[in-house]
Amino acid sequence: MTPQAGCSPVETLTQEEEQQMQRMMAKRSKIIKELIQTERDYLNDLELCVKEVIQPLRNKQIDRLDVDSLFSNIESVHQISAKLLSLLEEATTDVEPAMQVIGEVFLQIKGPLEDIYKIYCYQHDEAHSVLESYEKEEELKQHLSLCIQSLKKIYMQEGKPNLLDMGSLMIKPIQRVMKYPLLLCELRNSTPPSHPDFKALEDAFAAVKDINININELKRRKDLVLKYKKNDEDESLKDKLSKLNIHSISKKSKRVTNHLKILTRGESQVKDSTFNREEKLFRSLEKTVRHCVKNISFCLQHVQDAMSLTLRSVTELQEISHNKDEEERGYSEVSSNAPNLSDDFAAHLQKLVLTPLSALLSLFPGPQKLIQKRYDKLLDYNSYLQRAVADDSDLAKREYEALNAQLVEELHVFNQAARKILLNCLCSFITLLRDLMLLAQRHYSTVMLVPLSASSISEIQNRVLEEVQSLNFVKDNSATFIERKLSFEKKKPVQTVPEVPRQTDTHRSKLLSTYSMEELYQAKRKCNATQEYDINLLEGELVAVMEQKDPLGSSSRWLVDTGLIKGYVYSSFLKPYNPAKVQKVDAENRFCDDDFDNISLFVSSRPAHDSVTGTPEGSISDSSSSLSGTCGKSEANGTDADSFQEVDEQIFYAVHAFQARSDHELSLKEYQRVHILRFCDLSGNKEWWLAEVQGQKGYVPANYLGKMTYA
Repeated sequence: MTPQAGCSPVETLTQEEEQQMQRMMAKRSKIIKELIQTERDYLNDLELCVKEVIQPLRNKQIDRLDVDSLFSNIESVHQISAKLLSLLEEATTDVEPAMQVIGEVFLQIKGPLEDIYKIYCYQHDEAHSVLESYEKEEELKQHLSLCIQSLKKIYMQEGKPNLLDMGSLMIKPIQRVMKYPLLLCELRNSTPPSHPDFKALEDAFAAVKDINININELKRRKDLVLKYKKNDEDESLKDKLSKLNIHSISKKSKRVTNHLKILTRGESQVKDSTFNREEKLFRSLEKTVRHCVKNISFCLQHVQDAMSLTLRSVTELQEISHNKDEEERGYSEVSSNAPNLSDDFAAHLQKLVLTPLSALLSLFPGPQKLIQKRYDKLLDYNSYLQRAVADDSDLAKREYEALNAQLVEELHVFNQAARKILLNCLCSFITLLRDLMLLAQRHYSTVMLVPLSASSISEIQNRVLEEVQSLNFVKDNSATFIERKLSFEKKKPVQTVPEVPRQTDTHRSKLLSTYSMEELYQAKRKCNATQEYDINLLEGELVAVMEQKDPLGSSSRWLVDTGLIKGYVYSSFLKPYNPAKVQKVDAENRFCDDDFDNISLFVSSRPAHDSVTGTPEGSISDSSSSLSGTCGKSEANGTDADSFQEVDEQIFYAVHAFQARSDHELSLKEYQRVHILRFCDLSGNKEWWLAEVQGQKGYVPANYLGKMTYA
């Protein structure tokens, strides 16, 4: 028996592996060549597009045709494609097939590749819509057709497939980026596991796959935004009714329920601190812009009204002050046809401030609607998480995350741009106001030469008053000019107020001896009668509580005895009587700042209904002044016999510092002791008192003075 020739099983397996390896390497080489060749053809198409279409259209500068809206960042796509081709050729030229590493090329370029193709794919839908609108206009369609015809001739000369239209040219980058995962997948399957490129190809395939997923997700986010951004005005009543079904009603009711649960039970929800921060800034910007538009519009209206009145006032003042002597001196005159400065101000304000702010304000409703939709999707997502529904939860999660990511990304850009526009508009507004004031000052400052020194003005006024006093028909009233009548408003007729009986030491002693200490109370502040059987009390007066309720059973009104009269007062005006705090004040003693810790300052004996507008510092007027008795008697008597009456039992102090503005006024320091000589001026105006301090006399505002009383 002769032995048969053959190979062992191990040798046979090795030969099959080698053959398979050779087949895989051969297929790998074909795929690499296809990858490089298709990338070279794709780059050539991009170069022809830029050279034969984009550049000619830009050079023509056609109105209503925006080349960038059609082709977006296709020039950046051309650059990244050229770089990718260069790296592929570098990795394969003069390199053994067993050492060629293609995966590293895609890993090296994946970042810029994704960024550039994201932009192009994101804007492709708008570009297609723009192309359709251009093709409806004959003139624009003609320009596009000429570019396509020249491109078709080149394709025919190079033996390339015929180019159909402009749309097929614009979609090439999208088709190319979607083909990268397919080529890399085939290349990975044709690469032996022992090859040094195998691991890199797996990573590269995952990277380009993620690039396509991210592009699709960006596109889906954009579609969601467009879907929810649709205004309610764009929908007809039929469209709105078609959305009303059991599913929509159930979904909205679940959202309301989940929202109430979050508010009442404090249930946890998915939170995004970045979105919350951007949303807060967004809402603040919207409120600020809205208020600026409103307030600046009002300001413009008021400035226009004020400028016209100012121009009229300046003209009238010039007519009053104008005479022949001044004309000879060269004083300028405001002509009747002087330009209205407010017109230029209004035009610039409208252009530089109101128009940009109004345009910015109109951009806020869109994001606001998306923010509301984002909260709705968040409620849906929380609801599905609680019920653990896998499919619905995944869908709700994807929609929420898509809207949230889109808002986080675009709100940041929107907020920065809105803040910049707002600040620029506010700076322009301030600058326009400043320029308006400077122009007004320069235009009207030469109408009348006015001395700037206050002392010179006072000297001129005194000299003029002396001249006037020499006239016969004012000699009888010369005293009015000698001592100046300081009254800032016309006195209104004052009704006579009946004098309230004052509590005396006899009445106090009667109360102390009749009632116990627990029944004694003291008035914290002045109390006016408001109902029948009520009585008036002044601050510090002593009363005895006879019953802590009124006839109707209310505990807020108490029946009290003042030693002089009995009646009802509100309990909130009373405090328990504390004899330890009651002390007499010597009128001759000095005082210090600590004396003002427990004092009440009362001023102006004028009735409460008489308005006081004495000085710029404001007024402290209250009919509860402890001077009401003194001045009230003066008014009742109607004589000047007590004009210079010494008031030793009453000590007056300057509640506020006062700076004299003329020789007839008297300067006061805060807390300075004042001796009152007369409680009115020579014209009978009780808002100004004649006072004496350290031998100097002059008029001081009554509402700057106070009498210290210890409660």
